[in-house]
Amino acid sequence: MAGNHLKKPQATQGKNFKITEDKYENIDYPVFCLKHLHKDYHIDKCTAEEKIRLLERLHKLSNMTWQNIQLAPKHGLGSEKIARTSIKAAIPGHITPEVNFLALRFDGMKPLVGYRSGFILHIIYLDRDFTLYDH
Repeated sequence: MAGNHLKKPQATQGKNFKITEDKYENIDYPVFCLKHLHKDYHIDKCTAEEKIRLLERLHKLSNMTWQNIQLAPKHGLGSEKIARTSIKAAIPGHITPEVNFLALRFDGMKPLVGYRSGFILHIIYLDRDFTLYDH
């Protein structure tokens, strides 16, 4: 029966899974993206100790909900809004003017700064020397 090829339908449900159209809608914990780190505030500029502290902090934050992060103290496990006009470094072109920046702490009081898109926090700056904005 050459030419009689039927496509097998894609599985949307099985014994251990179910895929829905809104599979990411109910995620309430942060997922971190480091793709767009600024060259002057990049992980490559961090010491080995700062890298360890960053990883530890991201792990702690990933076990919290976004609501708990918003309610936590801003100089602890919480976040604070940073005005776009406060940022002294270049802002990547893909970040549109209406985007709000958030700062979270990763090594003592050192801020990591990025923006939230849904459940993803896109980290743009690791402000290890406190030069990104006036603190």
